[in-house]
Amino acid sequence: MELRKLHVLLPLFFCSALLAEERPETTEVWGPVPVEVDTDAASAVPSDAIVLFDGSNLREWTGEKSAEPTWTVADGVMTVKGGTGGIVTQRSFDDCQLHLEWRSPAEAKGDGQSRGNSGVYFQGRYEIQVLDSYRNPTYVNGQAASLYKQQAPLVNASRRPGEWQTYDIVFRAPRFNADGSLRRPAIVTVFHNGVLVQDHTPVQGSTAWIGKPTYSAHPFKQPLMLQDHGSAVSYRNIWIREIGDARTAPLMNGKDLDGWYSYLENLGRNQDPEGNFRVVDGQLHIRGKNFGYIATEKEYADYHLRADFRWGTLQWPPRETGKRDSGILYHFSAQAPDVVWPKSIECQVQEGDCGDIWFVGTDGESSNRSEHAWGMKRVFKEGDFERPRGEWNTMEVVAIGDRFEHYVNGHLVNSATHASVQRGKILLQSEGAEVWYRNVTLTPLD
Repeated sequence: MELRKLHVLLPLFFCSALLAEERPETTEVWGPVPVEVDTDAASAVPSDAIVLFDGSNLREWTGEKSAEPTWTVADGVMTVKGGTGGIVTQRSFDDCQLHLEWRSPAEAKGDGQSRGNSGVYFQGRYEIQVLDSYRNPTYVNGQAASLYKQQAPLVNASRRPGEWQTYDIVFRAPRFNADGSLRRPAIVTVFHNGVLVQDHTPVQGSTAWIGKPTYSAHPFKQPLMLQDHGSAVSYRNIWIREIGDARTAPLMNGKDLDGWYSYLENLGRNQDPEGNFRVVDGQLHIRGKNFGYIATEKEYADYHLRADFRWGTLQWPPRETGKRDSGILYHFSAQAPDVVWPKSIECQVQEGDCGDIWFVGTDGESSNRSEHAWGMKRVFKEGDFERPRGEWNTMEVVAIGDRFEHYVNGHLVNSATHASVQRGKILLQSEGAEVWYRNVTLTPLD
C-alpha cells in the first residue's frame, strides 16, 4: 500500500473503532430522578415551597421585640408599623430560595436612606437592602438590592415609589469549622424585578452599619427577618424553598435496606423473621414490635442529616400505652457492640419529646436543662414544634466535630458541644411503636 493511502485510511480506521466503542447511551444519566415540583399558574408558588405570607395573617412570624408581630395586615398586604420592631420567621433556614414582593410608600418623603427603607435579613444578620432607589441618590452599597454596606447591585432595577417590586434571592448559608472559625462564606444571588443584580456574591460577614462586617459562628439554621426602619414599606406573596446541597445523597434507596443492617433484641444482626423493618412504597416501615434498630454499614462524621417521620397506629408490650417512641442515634462506633441502646448520641423521636438529647454511654455539654436517668444524661429540648400524630415531621441533626444541633420541623430545639464521640454509624430505632420514615438524606459538611 502506498504511504499516502495509509495516511488517509489510518484516521478513518481509528474513528470507526472509536465510534464502535462509544455509544450515546454511555453519557446518559437516568438517576437519581429529580423530584417533581408542581407550579400553580395562578399563584406561581412551587409545590415544595413554604408560604410565609399569603395575605391573610402573620402566623408564620413573631415580633423582633414581642411575642406577637405588630405589623398591620389588610387587603392581602402586610405593612411595617414603624417603631414596633421587625418581624422574624418562626422557622429557621439555611440554604434557600426566597421570593417576596415589596413596595415603598407612594408618597416619597425624604431622600437617601430615609426613603422607603427596610431590609431582608437572612439568618437574622445578612441583609439585602430594601429602599426606594428610584431617582434617589445614596451610597451605592446601600441602595435597593445591595448587599448592605458590602456590595452594590450590578444595575439599578428600581420602579417608581408605590409600585410593587420583586426580589428572588438564592442564599447559601456560611459554613463554620468545629472551632467556630469560618470554613466557607455565605453566597447570595439576587434578581430584582427579574434582573440579575447580585451574581453569586460572597458575603463578608454580618451586616454592620459602622465598621467592617465580620463572621461569628452561629447555629446552622437561623430565622429570616424583615426590618422595621421606620418607613411604611409593604410586603406580599412571600414564599421560601429549602434547597439542597449538590452533595446531598439519600441514605436509603427506596427499594430495600441495601447499605443498612438490622439488629433486634434476642435475635441479633439481620435476623428479622416477622418483618419488623420493611421498605413499602419508598418508605421505611418500622413495625416496632421488637426492640432494636437498623444501622448504616458505614460511619459518618461532619454532616447534615435529615429524616421525615410519622407515627403509625400500632403499639406493643411493654409500651402498648403511653408515648410512642423511636429515635435517631448517631456516632455509633463500628468497634462498639450491637445492643438495644448502643453507645451513641440520640436525637429523641418520641411524642412530646422530639429533639431531646440522650448521651447513651457518651457525654457532652449543653446550656439546656438536663437530668440523669437510667444511667444516662438527658438534655431537654426547648419549644414544642411537633405536628399532630399521623402527620409528617422533619427531624434534622447537624454534627460538626464535637458539636451538634437538633432541629424539629425547621426549629432549632437543642444543641451541645464537647461531645465525647464525633463519628460513627447512624441508627433508626424500633422501640415499641409503629413508625414510618422517608427522605433520609445526608449532606457532608467538609
